[in-house]
Amino acid sequence: MIKKILSLDPLITLILIFFGIISFLIFYILNKLQNIANLKKEINRANKTIYGLDQQAKLIIKSDMELKFSQQEIESELTKLVLIKNLLLSASYTLEKEKIYSSINKEIINALGFKKGLIIDFPEGKEKVNIDFNASDAELFKGTFKHKKELLKDIQLLRSSSEIYKDIFPEALNKNILIAPIKARESIYAIFIVSDLNLHTEIRKSEEETFLIVCLYLSQCLDNIHLFEDIYHTKDNLERKIKERTSELVKSLRAIEAISKTKSNFISSVSHELRTPLTSVKGFSSLLVNEKFGKLPEEARKRLLKIDDNVNNLMSIVNTLLDISRIESGKMEIKIAPFEIIKLIKDVADFLSPQAQAKKIELAFELPKSLNAYLDKNLIERVLINLINNAIKFTPAGGKITLKCIQKDKQAIISVSDTGYGMEATDLEKIFQEFFRASHPSGIQIEGSGLGLSLVKKIIDTHKEKIWVESKPDKGTTVTFTLRAI
Repeated sequence: MIKKILSLDPLITLILIFFGIISFLIFYILNKLQNIANLKKEINRANKTIYGLDQQAKLIIKSDMELKFSQQEIESELTKLVLIKNLLLSASYTLEKEKIYSSINKEIINALGFKKGLIIDFPEGKEKVNIDFNASDAELFKGTFKHKKELLKDIQLLRSSSEIYKDIFPEALNKNILIAPIKARESIYAIFIVSDLNLHTEIRKSEEETFLIVCLYLSQCLDNIHLFEDIYHTKDNLERKIKERTSELVKSLRAIEAISKTKSNFISSVSHELRTPLTSVKGFSSLLVNEKFGKLPEEARKRLLKIDDNVNNLMSIVNTLLDISRIESGKMEIKIAPFEIIKLIKDVADFLSPQAQAKKIELAFELPKSLNAYLDKNLIERVLINLINNAIKFTPAGGKITLKCIQKDKQAIISVSDTGYGMEATDLEKIFQEFFRASHPSGIQIEGSGLGLSLVKKIIDTHKEKIWVESKPDKGTTVTFTLRAI
């Protein structure tokens, strides 16, 4: 191919070589232009990357500054928390106002974010704390609040930037001041004032909140002291009144004991005086009823039988009164000894069974085979007679009476239950009072003196045991007493 080109005309050869060089140069230039375009793209990408890195660097620097600022804020808040903790620890266990006030020092005021602090006692208006307040400003605050006490009742926090502050203190310092009453419930104990920020130009929310927390804590401390003082004075007054009342009660008790002794002596004397004529009447009425002086007309004999029954009732009342007076005066001889209580219950029930049979009342027993207890045989026999006799009286015909005895721990528990009329709850409170008679439904009247249960209670008391009554209207009554088992 080259030989053919060389064999051509030299001019043509030169032209062909020229066009070859031109083509080569064009190709070379196009290739370079393509490389330049690629380089521009790379440069653009690099510029974008550099711009992004620059923005990230700026963001990192900004975040770092914000982080440092936040760290400073956290450290500041932590300092305030430590302040509150130290304040709580320093004043938690004291009941002296002066120690509470002395815990507010320059370090506390600075930790709150201020340079000055002032606490004025209320309502006396005395300075309790003064950190760098000059005398004129302190007097201005004291004088203003002394004459405008009502303002403190509705104020929780007063800022120097508020219109209320400017109205109250037109001539006072008007920059960076916080005022709060130290109060609990309706009582105002003091006024706390802080002024002049340490670092900032304006009071922030954190300073306000911390200041209010400290005021609240001081309020609780002072209120606790106030309550303690009230309780202490109340205790003194109460002790004095208790002593006075105790003295009065001792005098009353002695008077009651004297009256009770007089009553017992009177009852004993009257009973003895009554017993002699009653014994005489009883003797003559028995002779007449038995017709020892001759045959009597039937009507006269019926009336004499009523007289004889009434004399028996009077003799029973007199004997009961004598027993009660002897027990109250301590003159009754009591012989407590071991005795078979089950045998005694059965003997008394057998003695009273004719009365139960006359009213067709069933006598039921829930008794162990034997049980010994400490008791005065004669007195407990009187108790059982009274209780079973009452159950027969207050149980309608065809009813049932259950005599029960169980041993629990070291006690014998004896009960007499009936299916009678029962009693109201109000009557149960008075059932052991002398001469008390429980009311009964339908106006039912049952004879009795109202002394039986009173005597029963006194006998059980002499044994240092317990007796109680359970009853509901129309559901019957259960009387239970205890004795010391062997």
